Parts: sequence; C-alpha cells; structure tokens
Amino acid sequence: MAPPAKPTTQPSFPSRTRRTRGSVVVKRSQKLPQVPSLKEFLHRTTVLRQYRSFLRAVAVIPDTPWRIQAQTEVRTTFRGNATETDRMALKMTIADGACRLQQVRSMVGYKNPQTESDEDSWLNIKDEEDPRGRVGVQWPWSRND
Repeated sequence: MAPPAKPTTQPSFPSRTRRTRGSVVVKRSQKLPQVPSLKEFLHRTTVLRQYRSFLRAVAVIPDTPWRIQAQTEVRTTFRGNATETDRMALKMTIADGACRLQQVRSMVGYKNPQTESDEDSWLNIKDEEDPRGRVGVQWPWSRND
C-alpha cells in the first residue's frame, strides 16, 4: 500500500503584524516612516538647495551685524513658509525665492565657485602660438642651436 499523499499547502508569507514584548500587536506599517513621493522628494531638495544657497550668499556679507540679521531673515522666512500646502503658492514661493536669491547675490557680490571660472587661472591664457595653453613645446634637454 502506498503512503497517503500529503496535502499541498500554499507557501506561508510573513504576516503583516508582529508581536512584541507584552503581547502587543504592532502593524509593520506603523513602524516604518512615511515615505515621501517623488514629487515631494524633489520639492524638498529644491527648497533645501535654495535655502543653502541663500545662506552661502549671505555669508559673504563682511559686516557681522548685517550678516546675522540677513541669516535670521532667511531662516524665519523659510520657517514661515514651511507649513504651506497649496501647490500654486508653493510654486510661486519657490519662483520668488529664486528671484530674491539672484538679487541677494548681485547685492553682496557673491560668485559661485562651481560655475564661475577664475580669470587669473593659467587655463584661461590665450596664446596664439600655443592654442592648448602648454608651457613648452620641446623636451627640456633637447636644444635647437
């Protein structure tokens, strides 16, 4: 006689709830932090980039009391708009911030080191004889007498 066939069962998946000490059932979704959408993530990075750019531009101000006042103004303005949820208002605020950032940069004479090149650099030398900006053409030990 053949042994009885074992019943086939569906593979068991981990449950969505978990027991912790004290027999309290906690849902996994409650333990994980809220993951932002791509649009929210991009908005957050845009705002942070703008905030840091403001602080970098204001840090160039040589007078200490004016610099501290400008930093405080930037911080309070960004914190005041942190609770804004209307999409149109958010777009307008970001656009207004970009215009004001350009104004602040032009007022304080801020130059972005990543986008602005140094005029005194040897890379910017224009030489008709050597278009690539090389110093020498021949090997140092060879002479043309």
